[in-house]
Amino acid sequence: MKNSLDSALIALRDRMYRYARSILGSAPEAEDATHDTLERLLRRQELGLYRNLEAFALTALRNRCIDRLRLRHEEEQPSEKLQNESEAADQWSDRELVRTAMARLPLRQREVLHLKEIEGYSTHEIAEMIGTEENQVRTILSRARRQLRAEVEKLM
Repeated sequence: MKNSLDSALIALRDRMYRYARSILGSAPEAEDATHDTLERLLRRQELGLYRNLEAFALTALRNRCIDRLRLRHEEEQPSEKLQNESEAADQWSDRELVRTAMARLPLRQREVLHLKEIEGYSTHEIAEMIGTEENQVRTILSRARRQLRAEVEKLM
């Protein structure tokens, strides 16, 4: 039983990495967070007790990413500024433009939008993963889409 659960977790690795990347915005940090989370989960003995292993794994990863964001925020110096993104927007591809706009969304909106539009989860599955009601997920999605459009327009 443990081996089948281990295999199921390993199969989620790519999805976990993409999810972490959407939250953290950095490929190396996403790789580290995914690896750390998988390592911790693979050491757990009670994995078989969870009803939805995928939701549990993504929730654990989300918590790990939030810890990394908090640490990053504590380490940032006030003098650090982002380069003027509106000047560089003309040179970016559409994909980079959307990625930048998504990075400007609040964390909850960014993660729900990623889970829905990129990973293809249903609102029911997302609600289970983030611990809220389906109606709340729909509201978050609506606000995220509206704000994403506004951010893309600002960057163009």
